[in-house]
Order: sequence, then C-alpha cells, then structure tokens
Amino acid sequence: MPKWTTAIPEDPKGPALPIRRTPAFKKMLAIITSEDLIGTNTHYFKGRTRPCEGPGCEAHLAGIPFRWHAYVAAEDIDTALHFIFETTAMGAEPFIQYREHHNTLRGCLFQAQRWKQRPNGRILIRCKPADLKDKRLPPAPDMIKCLSILWDLPSTDLDAGGRNPEKRTQEIVLPNQTKEEPCDP
Repeated sequence: MPKWTTAIPEDPKGPALPIRRTPAFKKMLAIITSEDLIGTNTHYFKGRTRPCEGPGCEAHLAGIPFRWHAYVAAEDIDTALHFIFETTAMGAEPFIQYREHHNTLRGCLFQAQRWKQRPNGRILIRCKPADLKDKRLPPAPDMIKCLSILWDLPSTDLDAGGRNPEKRTQEIVLPNQTKEEPCDP
C-alpha cells in the first residue's frame, strides 16, 4: 500500500545517484563527496557495465573479459549534480595518490578528460584540494547501496569485508562469490 504525503521528502529518490563517466570532448570538473573510492571487476555485457560475479558468471562464460573500475561520489562544479563517477584502474591512480597524501578523498577537486578527446581515449585525472570556505558538500552516500541500485543487486547480499588499514582498502564480496574466489577467469 503506498504512503501518500502532502510534503516533499528530504531524499525523494533514496540512495540512487546517476552515473557519469569522463566525457570525450570536454573536461569534467567535480568535488569528491565520498571518503574513499570503491572498486570491482566489471564486464561490459549486453549493452551495459555489470559487476563480475566470479568465474561462473554469465559474462565469464560468454568469454567477455573483465576490467576493474573505481567509483566515487562527486558533485559537479557547474551544476551541483551529485553523481557517481566511474573510472578505470589507470584513471584512478591520481585518486590513490591524493588519498595517500590527504588520508581521504572527500573534498578532492578533480578534473577528468580524455586523451586527445577520443571517446575511448585514456582517462586523465588531475587532483587538488578544493576551496571549501564558501561551499558545503552533500553528505557522502552509501556507495554500496547506490551501486546495488544501479546494478539491481540486493544490497543485503553484499558482504563488506573488514578494512585493510595498511592499504586503506575494503573488500566487498558480491553474491555467489566467496572471499577465496577472486574475479579472475
């Protein structure tokens, strides 16, 4: 039964955020709102990017190679749109360097563009601390919930393993995948 109201809710969409990638013909400028990146192996399969669910996943069985992608929440400088930014492992390197220097990604102003403005050109990212004196960032979203909605996964089935303080990483295990089974073909 729907719940009808006469007031607009604070968060009408829940934890869903649109996803954006580095555009081919212009630069993207945004401020990261999440504390850290999260990443996983993915396949481009049946017209969309999907998380790899291990050696027995449908994309693996079809012979589709995987790539690791990183995800951060960010706010566009021009439009104030809060979104999920997706980048490749090579593209994410500046984020790792920034995080190691500042202990967080939140407040990182980044510029992303494609090498030679080609649709599949290498992603080039530059990072620096944002001037937040007159800016209030939105709260960091729950990236696991956001990605679960994006990929139509039940977030309750995801296992967020413990953080590795040495590498500042957190292991996320998808359904039908155990921690002993890496996402390798």
